[in-house]
Amino acid sequence: PLLLLWYDNAVIGIGSTLGEGALLMNLNTVRFLAHYISLPMTFIAIGAMAREAGFRLARRKSVMAAFCLLAVYFIAHDLWLFSQSGFYPSCFADTLRYTTHIAEYTACGPDAEIGAGRSIPPIPAITLTNMLIVFGLFLWRRTGWKWLTLGSMGAMVFFAVPYAQTGGIFGNIGEPIISAVIIATAVHIAKHRQSA
Repeated sequence: PLLLLWYDNAVIGIGSTLGEGALLMNLNTVRFLAHYISLPMTFIAIGAMAREAGFRLARRKSVMAAFCLLAVYFIAHDLWLFSQSGFYPSCFADTLRYTTHIAEYTACGPDAEIGAGRSIPPIPAITLTNMLIVFGLFLWRRTGWKWLTLGSMGAMVFFAVPYAQTGGIFGNIGEPIISAVIIATAVHIAKHRQSA
């Protein structure tokens, strides 16, 4: 996900230079597909970390299957919504990208059809962040590791900043934070298990 975040920002950064057209549309298609496929896989990572941390419930195959099914559900759901959507030029400040919905604050000009398309809500990201906070609380209580909870809560603050005012830059700050605390938590769990 961190590598995909670099790609995401690079495409947004070069969008106004490339201009509207098939190349920019295809680059943005990769952005969307990568997000819809990779983000839900983190649900599986939560289940795996819970199992590695020694939580009895996570040792059950049915629980791991539930994490996998949740990931597959969100991937399939968002890919289906995306397949039913069109792409529209979207502007913010000096950037140009393609999105599935034109809001008043992303219109590229006076002729833009405000409200066109379909906004795909970030339900997987919100669900994931909440699950990371809850898992982090259990981990904090069990091992004293507080950073997953605090990092996820901090990232959620960035995610909550309205897109209309910032163009999503704060969400892009929150993503590497949450990715970093997930990686740090996985390392902590591995070290804690080895010492135990």
